Amino acid sequence: MALADITEYSPSRSTRNPSEPAAPDTCASALRSFQERLGYFFRDRELLHTALCHASYSNEQGLAESNERLEFLGDSVLGLAVAHALYEARPGATEGELSADRVDFVCRDALVSWSERLDLTSVLLKGKSLKGATPPSIYADAVEALLGAVYLDGGFDAAVRVIRRHLVASDRNSSLDGGSRDAKSSLQALLQGEALGLPRYEIVSVKGPSHAPRFCVRVFAAGRTWCAEGGSRKAAELEAATLALSALTLPAEQERECGER
Repeated sequence: MALADITEYSPSRSTRNPSEPAAPDTCASALRSFQERLGYFFRDRELLHTALCHASYSNEQGLAESNERLEFLGDSVLGLAVAHALYEARPGATEGELSADRVDFVCRDALVSWSERLDLTSVLLKGKSLKGATPPSIYADAVEALLGAVYLDGGFDAAVRVIRRHLVASDRNSSLDGGSRDAKSSLQALLQGEALGLPRYEIVSVKGPSHAPRFCVRVFAAGRTWCAEGGSRKAAELEAATLALSALTLPAEQERECGER
């Protein structure tokens, strides 16, 4: 790409060929729920479909594009957003310390954990060859593709909001918020700051064998409720708090769009 092409490029421009068949519709309710978990609602649904389309699927369906190009873009968006956040949050840190912290946020394990919170497996389009056990790297790559899609759809600020919402709410958040606050602490601080009281957690159910239970927990916050599951009560509570944080920090514009769809 020539320099002139780069300077004239608009991040909001769709790159799909009009003659190219669109990705098949995933259940509308599933996509809406997924976007709620992500904390961003797409204006251009084709970008969302492309981000969720693995190469194995696009090859089988004869589609011209998979999520690989978006993955390339999202990797850079993630790196810059995290670097900027760390630079602001840790003014006394050395270059080496910042680099080490950045690795912790952008590593494959962190992205796989994010994909699990998003329940990415419920919406990711995969080919028949991946219907069995799917390598975790595919989900990590899809998270980067989603970030690339958010950037193209809403700009860098929108991507930063999504990244900070999920990574600051994760168990890797201490470097970004200047302390050791987890999602439950972050939710409590948010509610107290808005004079909305304290969150309340309750166990809904416990399933599975005694050696590998699955806890379902509900959190009550700001007059709303969210449920999540985990391998322990603490893990389930953290997941529920993460969902609540994502919803309560959703920009007003995005909330209006959510209500319209």
